[in-house]
Amino acid sequence: MKKIALATVLAAASIVASAQVTVYGKLRMYEESTTIGSAPAVTALTNDTSRLGFKGTEELGNGLTANFTVETSVGADAPAATSLGDRTVVLGLKNSYGSVAAGRDKHTIARTLDNYDAMGNVYGSSVTTIHAAQGSRVQNALFLSATPVTGLTVTYINSNSETAGVTNAQSSSIEYITGPIAATVARYDSGTNSASNIFGARYTVAQTGTTLFGLYSDDTVSGVSSTGKTVGINQPLTGSLMALASYGEKDSVKAFDLGATYALSKRTFVNARYVREDLTATTKYALGLEHNF
Repeated sequence: MKKIALATVLAAASIVASAQVTVYGKLRMYEESTTIGSAPAVTALTNDTSRLGFKGTEELGNGLTANFTVETSVGADAPAATSLGDRTVVLGLKNSYGSVAAGRDKHTIARTLDNYDAMGNVYGSSVTTIHAAQGSRVQNALFLSATPVTGLTVTYINSNSETAGVTNAQSSSIEYITGPIAATVARYDSGTNSASNIFGARYTVAQTGTTLFGLYSDDTVSGVSSTGKTVGINQPLTGSLMALASYGEKDSVKAFDLGATYALSKRTFVNARYVREDLTATTKYALGLEHNF
């Protein structure tokens, strides 16, 4: 019996190893004080995109790899009902030329805001006040990407409406990264009355580690048009301390964000954030803790 049990354990370990399944996640919360207009300040503990995920790959041969991701939101500040895979569920194939996947994930506008916002498009960022996020994610979707030359990635997403007579939403982007320079242009079209075109760029100065960010968008949401502009900077102050700043304008709306991140380790960080948005006369001060696993 012991030999059978040992054989079973070794077989299970072999399957897991060959599948290369990884469990990962993030817990991030802030204690914040928020003032809106002349109302008294409100103190709250705020969850910031905490999540639990599973991802895996399998080598199929001839350079082809199967992969999957299942990622679920976690209500770290207060337990809340959620659906398994509410953030991301994708299953796909990839090789050195590109990839194809199906499921639910962020579209190209959301990825651009993540990658070209100095505040990272998370808590403490006003980027979605200035630029239209267009829902951030699409589902019932096919995700196609190609890398025709080194550094260049072309992405196309088709989100099936699954309703007769309703046009599919589509999203696309072209991104080029070489050394310290990255730039992208992305588009989202709901197929009805919402669409965005966005341009992003960033540049890292090797001597100081300074990274400069810029975003420009032309947005239409439910038939209402606007343009947005954001500039920002990440500046290392020491080996563990990073300063962040961002300023944005959308027509007559202005937003200003400041932050600092101190690395206690490669996975654990202390974050401080300040936000000022004149659209709603909102001011926030926050101190948070983050752990990645």
